[in-house]
Amino acid sequence: MKRIKVIDSLRGFSLLGILLANLLIFHYGMFGNQYPEVYNVSKFGEFLIHIIRIFFEGSTMPIFAFLFGFGMYMMSESFTKKDLGVKRALLRRGIGLIVLGLLHGAFFFEGDILFLYGLITLLIFWLPKRSVKTMVVTMVLSVILLIYMFTKMDVESLHMIKQSFGGPLTDEKIEYLIQEKEVYSTGTLSERNIFASDFSDHPFMPIDDMAFLYMLLFGIIFYIPIFISGMLAAKLKVFVTGGAWKKWLVLLVPIGLLINVLAEFGIFQDYILFGDFALSYGYIALFYYLYKENLFMDSLAAVGKLSLTNYILQSVFHSFIYYGSGLGRFGDGNFTLSFTLAILFFIVQIICSHYYMKKFKYGPLEYILRIWTYFSFKPHLKRGKNAHI
Repeated sequence: MKRIKVIDSLRGFSLLGILLANLLIFHYGMFGNQYPEVYNVSKFGEFLIHIIRIFFEGSTMPIFAFLFGFGMYMMSESFTKKDLGVKRALLRRGIGLIVLGLLHGAFFFEGDILFLYGLITLLIFWLPKRSVKTMVVTMVLSVILLIYMFTKMDVESLHMIKQSFGGPLTDEKIEYLIQEKEVYSTGTLSERNIFASDFSDHPFMPIDDMAFLYMLLFGIIFYIPIFISGMLAAKLKVFVTGGAWKKWLVLLVPIGLLINVLAEFGIFQDYILFGDFALSYGYIALFYYLYKENLFMDSLAAVGKLSLTNYILQSVFHSFIYYGSGLGRFGDGNFTLSFTLAILFFIVQIICSHYYMKKFKYGPLEYILRIWTYFSFKPHLKRGKNAHI
């Protein structure tokens, strides 16, 4: 099927946001990035951290999830056109994402998202071929379930989650962050994994196995409505037919930014998810509204076509820069340098992706996943018995 360039370009843009958001985690850890003062970050470095939090941290991953849902629907249409089994192929794709996510998380990045996306694919593999009504009903039910789970969480659990990603800096937290810096900047992969998986006497997340499973389930249900919204956008061809929707959704950008700015400085922190969601869908509309086919957008589209490969390469780059197996800059106070390196690396990705796509149709990891999804070493040629050639 013919690819939609604006979608590929939007996917490339989201990878820039993911690169910067993940930079905070690679540089200062899942929890330490909330406390730049522990690492003696300069004022300008703190300013850059605030910029990333406000503009990218919570808003680009939902865009990525939206595009995954969009891609699921387009892939199902391609399977149907080739007279191939849609459900079997999507199930294999989900399993493939889970395996890639486990490898990614084990060797490079504890904040991997592919594993979660794979689980979601296994749960909603049946949905792309359903009607708009079924998609909408499923999305509404998942939102209701999410709200129900949230309201059923006890006050202590809500307090724990809030403290995990913020809250006052205690002596126990400082001690943990200092120890984490030592392990991540000088330790081996095995030592990092052992440290990250030890939740006993954890000052940020003192959870047991059941609490971890509950949080995983919560994360799955949290992203399902976003996946489905992407499917709906593909099914209704909103990026092909256009419409006034983009002009109205653009208004979500200033609303989301306002909420995020206030939340970043301690006001309306409980509503930051609303800011992130508003900004995500506002960005999608704004990008579509401003989209022009030019060299820069074509280059972003090339980055987006190689989204899986580029996502993993970003983690490989970050892990080399910040972990003990590489340069060991984890916890370094010079965030300005880290930000500059990340931007330069993305520019390299733009250039390399642009020239790579001139010679090849798929990225290396994309092709491997397609081989598994299609269950064929020549996935671009595979067709069903009754397909029209």
